[in-house]
Amino acid sequence: MAEKTTNSEIGKSIAQNVSVMMGAQIVTWGSSFLLLYFLPRYLGSEDFGRLYLALSIKMMLGLLIDFGGNYLIPKEVARSQAKGAKILSSYIMLRIFLWILSIGIILLLSDLLGYSEHVHLLIIILAVAKLWEGGTTALSAFFEGIEKMEYPSIGKIVERVFVAFVAVGALLLGADSIGVAIVMTVGALLNLIVIYWFSRGVVRLRYTFDTKIFSLFHSGMPFFLFSLFSVIYYRIDAMMLASLTTDQVTGWYGGAFRFFDIIMVLPLLYKTAIFPVFSKLWDNEDGVLENTVSHSLRLMIILGIPTATVIFLFAEPIIHFFMGLGEFGPSVLVLQIFALSIPIIYVDIILGSALMGAANRQRAWAITGLFAIFINVGINYVLIPYTQTTYGNGGLGAAVATLITEIFVMGSAFILLPKSYLQNFKSSYIFKPAAATLITAIPVIVLLFYSSLYWMLTLIISGVIYISALFLLKTFDNKELELIKVFISASQKKLSLFTK
Repeated sequence: MAEKTTNSEIGKSIAQNVSVMMGAQIVTWGSSFLLLYFLPRYLGSEDFGRLYLALSIKMMLGLLIDFGGNYLIPKEVARSQAKGAKILSSYIMLRIFLWILSIGIILLLSDLLGYSEHVHLLIIILAVAKLWEGGTTALSAFFEGIEKMEYPSIGKIVERVFVAFVAVGALLLGADSIGVAIVMTVGALLNLIVIYWFSRGVVRLRYTFDTKIFSLFHSGMPFFLFSLFSVIYYRIDAMMLASLTTDQVTGWYGGAFRFFDIIMVLPLLYKTAIFPVFSKLWDNEDGVLENTVSHSLRLMIILGIPTATVIFLFAEPIIHFFMGLGEFGPSVLVLQIFALSIPIIYVDIILGSALMGAANRQRAWAITGLFAIFINVGINYVLIPYTQTTYGNGGLGAAVATLITEIFVMGSAFILLPKSYLQNFKSSYIFKPAAATLITAIPVIVLLFYSSLYWMLTLIISGVIYISALFLLKTFDNKELELIKVFISASQKKLSLFTK
């Protein structure tokens, strides 16, 4: 039986862990946006499209190497740190073997699909980076399980800042996507060195393979399959675009997706903090789990609806600022379609974490991911050629395919989730954020389209209006206000640590 855990303790744990990662994320966001500003402009849409394709393939390679460890390791560590340490050591050894196997598969696939020598070399370089990332993510998963995310956050800062500034310098000196990929690979190695340094005082790695881990493969297989399936249906559009259109069209799509991907960091940060909590509460009988699920969904709705609205309205100035409308103008509509997916994906991440962390419905969730691949590939196969022929931009079809697939995943999650998990969810959790977003959207539209105010100032004003509207509508109760204070206080302390 799990230890008795109160709602207050859960809330403070989540607030403190999210604040740790947010402190790091503020720094890495700056680095990511700096890179986003320079990469499309200096590489151009075609070379940027090649880099985006190679990065998407690297993501798929990573899931083959992971083999479900990013879910299984924190889940087991959260329940037994000693057992989790043994699993971690074995997983690191396993990932080395899987990397050797996977890189051969990826290179064979690249050759069969007829990619250019340039793309082929990009894949090889980034595949090396994936070896370092295999160790980094395993150690990060252990820290996630013990709810100490400051160490992975420091490693991520080192990597992102290094990659951003060195890559920008390389671009200014005339480097192409090959040079950028090399910088990314070195950055991944630095991240591994940092997190390994900090891990020495927390967990002892034995560099041995415990055959008992095979008994976990059966339970870990659904984690691996869903992770693999989700990345395939999320990233396969790049491969299909490259095959059915041109590098330039892939670049248009990649430019919008790159910004969209940065925004997805918010729910992923929260998921990292909440997953071990769900794992601990799997047999809780005091209603704490139900409250945690409901309030987690509520938070994602509060964040997701306005984020989607803002990106939809500001898509053109965003693309213009970061990439330039001259070469990336077709990315605007792609980004607007992506914006519609944001609240759905935010909710999907929480529902998936609850299904795998607490409800133990990994197998059904993995089957959902498999069906999502067929849906996504089928829609892409129809819509990419259609939108390419009709509008000259196959990326529109790929973006619509992503939206439809995420709707299917969300619907499936609600069907699979035990009904008791949502018994504390109130309709006001949706209506109040939606009303606050509507209150915000009206003046923002006026300022954005009917005034000469710079769009970033309008963006800041929209944030102030939305937060004010939330408080005006009494969205938060006293306990939640107290947790907000805890989060702000912890964030200030952690941010000062990261910026010293």
